[in-house]
Amino acid sequence: MPFSNLDAKDAGILKMLNQDSRATTQAIADALDMPRVTVHDRIRRLQERNIIDKFTVEVNRKELGWPLHGFILANWVGQRDEIDRRFVAEEICKMPFVVGLHIVTGQWDFIVEVVAKDMANLGDSILDQLSNIEGVGHTQTLVSFYSFSGAAKSLG
Repeated sequence: MPFSNLDAKDAGILKMLNQDSRATTQAIADALDMPRVTVHDRIRRLQERNIIDKFTVEVNRKELGWPLHGFILANWVGQRDEIDRRFVAEEICKMPFVVGLHIVTGQWDFIVEVVAKDMANLGDSILDQLSNIEGVGHTQTLVSFYSFSGAAKSLG
């Protein structure tokens, strides 16, 4: 249970906000059978405790013309005293097709989440942009056919 370290009321509030970040305090209060002021105070406390970082929207990338979703596994190349992996990661994240990046352990150094208009667009983005960043070595591209959300999605 993702919110198991919270009481039932806070977990219920987070669950509702996760489903619709625009839900009004009154709508949450009505659904959870709580006073509106209590819901408001609990949301404020969740923000103060940094449990809620921000309220956001989820954009439909397909409707914006970016239907291809994938991941690029990449290796870091360089000397520790010359170029830092964090710097390379920040440079990669400046690219318009990059959704996010993780520096990871194991065979690969980076997992880069990307979107593209189509395969040719993705290929051009990798060859013309990603490959030109100092510190990026060998890459392997994985294209996502389907995406599913797990129970812990709300934990980011």
